[in-house]
Amino acid sequence: MLAPPIVDISALTGTGAGAAGDPRIADEVEAACTTVGLFVLAGHGIDADLGAAFDTARAFFGLPADVKRRVPRINRYGYVPDMVEARDPSSAAYMGRSSLAAEYLDMGLAGEVDLAAIEALGCDRFEAAVRNYQGAALGAAHYVLEALATTLGVSGFFAARMSEPQCRLRFLHYPPAGLLDDGSAPVFSTPHTDYGAITLLATDGVPGLEVLLDSDWVPVVAPPGALIVQLGDMLARWTNDRYRSTPHRVVGSSGVDRFSIPFFVNPDPSTVVSTIGSCITAERPERYEPVTAGEFLVSRIDSPAEPYI
Repeated sequence: MLAPPIVDISALTGTGAGAAGDPRIADEVEAACTTVGLFVLAGHGIDADLGAAFDTARAFFGLPADVKRRVPRINRYGYVPDMVEARDPSSAAYMGRSSLAAEYLDMGLAGEVDLAAIEALGCDRFEAAVRNYQGAALGAAHYVLEALATTLGVSGFFAARMSEPQCRLRFLHYPPAGLLDDGSAPVFSTPHTDYGAITLLATDGVPGLEVLLDSDWVPVVAPPGALIVQLGDMLARWTNDRYRSTPHRVVGSSGVDRFSIPFFVNPDPSTVVSTIGSCITAERPERYEPVTAGEFLVSRIDSPAEPYI
């Protein structure tokens, strides 16, 4: 079992007594990013918005199936029911899979999904809860990205590339599942790495997340309401693999419903992702060609190995 390191950013957010810009925070982020590749974010100050987001997610997934299907899936935003048939059956991510799958709802920062229409389906204050959480999560992401920039010697680097971020909020519901006949736990999401800069993953405390460490799948222990920071492949390109994304998956054997809320944080689509100078050394020459953030995300999302489409 892995208990991710905890990084308390209350000194940056003003929720604690420490001085803003405490270099210890950057040191803790550096240590987490170069070892397990993820950490629990404490002191972020968005607990109320996070709780409201979970309440809203549970309310939406509790609607009748035919009602949820009134939220169309358009340009990869919207609702996908918990059946493999709703996805591309030829996708490499689903070849050989059982019928177990999660249902989920993807929402952007703009008008990709009609949130007011979802509210009218029977989810009170749905739009306010989503927008409030997106704003709060963006604020928390700012502090994480600035700590990362500090460790790389480029303070303000990421903030300057987040004027019109291309972020995605996902509500996820994994149905109850028990062990398979062979004693193994069913896999809901195939092993993958996240694509963007960072992911803020909110959990409900039900186990299921596993990360690949030293060729072994290790369960991640996180308390209810924890906010786990995961690194993405775009950050790996920016840092020349100094910070690498950790492969992860979700398994189910608890026999109860599981909810999670990942918030995928990406910069402006026009941002050119090229290696940060401090990450290029004689021992580690530049590994990646420049690419725009938008082009990179499209190439990954359209990959046949994409676990969520």
